[in-house]
Amino acid sequence: MSKKETNKYEKFCKNNQDLNFWGIELLRDNLLPDILNEDTHDILYWAGKNLAIKFPVSLDTISTFFKQSGFGNLELLKNSDQKMVWKLSGENVEKRIKLNQDADFMLETGFLAQTKQQISGFSTEAEYHIKFKSTVEITVISDTSKQVQDPSECHPIKIKE
Repeated sequence: MSKKETNKYEKFCKNNQDLNFWGIELLRDNLLPDILNEDTHDILYWAGKNLAIKFPVSLDTISTFFKQSGFGNLELLKNSDQKMVWKLSGENVEKRIKLNQDADFMLETGFLAQTKQQISGFSTEAEYHIKFKSTVEITVISDTSKQVQDPSECHPIKIKE
């Protein structure tokens, strides 16, 4: 283990009582960027879309799904046919940003884009910005001129609260 890696572990332990979160930090913000290199953002985005296909949720249950998945607290700030703005916050989000100012939230971003696409039936993409070093704002945009599927084909899973 290099000095740099030791310092990351010591920094994590010093600032966090929840060692269960260490696994997420270890894999998501340390190992994956080393393996995926410059493709990290793109692959995590498409991985998020893939997860949304495997685990389709409704807008009514998506916040619960995010919390249960350890992604954080999800709050809808703005909603129209073409644009949604979400706020992702919570202890895990704050920890990830505090430990790594380049923390990547493309997995969550891709998940939201694909979920909106499945619900609306229109081509949808999304992007995120870290706000105030403790929250993430995710903007989801649908192109209502590009229909990609029939929304009735999507059957959301039931989320246990």
